[in-house]
Amino acid sequence: MRLESKGKKVRLFGNLTYKVIKEFDRYAKKETFNEIDLSGAELLDTSFIIYLLKTNKKLAVSEKQKQLIDIVKKNLKDRPIKIKKTGFFYDIGFLTISKLKHLYHFLVFLGEVFIKGLDLILKPKRLRFKMIAKDIELMGFNAIPILATISFLIGAVIAYHGAIRLKQFGANIFVVDLVSVSVLRELGPLIVAILLAGRSSSSYTTQIGIMKITEEIDVIKTMGIEPFDVLVFPKIVSMLISVPLLIILADISGVLGGIIVAKLSLGVTLRDFILRLHHAIDIKTFLAGILKAPAFAFLIATIGSFEGFMTQKNVESIGESVTDSVVNSIFAVIIADAIFSILFRWLGI
Repeated sequence: MRLESKGKKVRLFGNLTYKVIKEFDRYAKKETFNEIDLSGAELLDTSFIIYLLKTNKKLAVSEKQKQLIDIVKKNLKDRPIKIKKTGFFYDIGFLTISKLKHLYHFLVFLGEVFIKGLDLILKPKRLRFKMIAKDIELMGFNAIPILATISFLIGAVIAYHGAIRLKQFGANIFVVDLVSVSVLRELGPLIVAILLAGRSSSSYTTQIGIMKITEEIDVIKTMGIEPFDVLVFPKIVSMLISVPLLIILADISGVLGGIIVAKLSLGVTLRDFILRLHHAIDIKTFLAGILKAPAFAFLIATIGSFEGFMTQKNVESIGESVTDSVVNSIFAVIIADAIFSILFRWLGI
């Protein structure tokens, strides 16, 4: 949009659409004029016309524009036009409210999961075991190579950086404590959860989102099948089975990476490493990591499924839902991990 001001008259040029209403409204509040000339406009939409009619200014228009304005006047309802407010604090407030609404819908979804889950426990025949097995293969078994590689490298990196400091104090053997405790208590479960949040949660959201767009979910309901039995509970059960096993794998891979680096950088033999490992960790160290598995699994599966159901019936919404799914899953996992750390501290685990 471009404008020219001559006395009490303003001439507008370019595309006059809903996109420039806010810009022109700011100008109108600052300047004083009585007439608006639209004859030089290349494009004029009904939203801008409605706005101009509400200003009660005199309009100078072409014949075609007059016909369009007459149609708008004929069909215009007597209601005030709303101009969206903008500003830093407005954007923060709007974002906060939208996130709170999103959280509210998620809590409602959790309520449905618990209620329908109790009904499923009473009627276990409704559980789709073939779908659970397939999901374990796709989201659990197929994630083993990348998970083992990442965990191995993390354990190796921790041992390598620890070796630099431990050498200075002649405490080479304590690299065992550094690697084993950090991997078993925190890094192993967290690596698994973050990997699955990006890999599995996004997959769940995409699957359900596409089914919603293509109205397959409506077809499932029409067939008398509960969508949660097909799309939600198999994912939750498969994650509850896969995550603990993947955490054990991550622990083993991380410690193995530490063993190799300890041997190469500090001269700690495999025998010495294993002997020290018995003193460095106990059953509480292992349980501190493995007890997080059910919570992480449940959060990843439910958030991924929830974002899929929240997808709007357009293609662009899938990308937004997948992004929200990954970000929210990782955020929820980290918050849960922090809560577990505080809880275990109180319990002495």
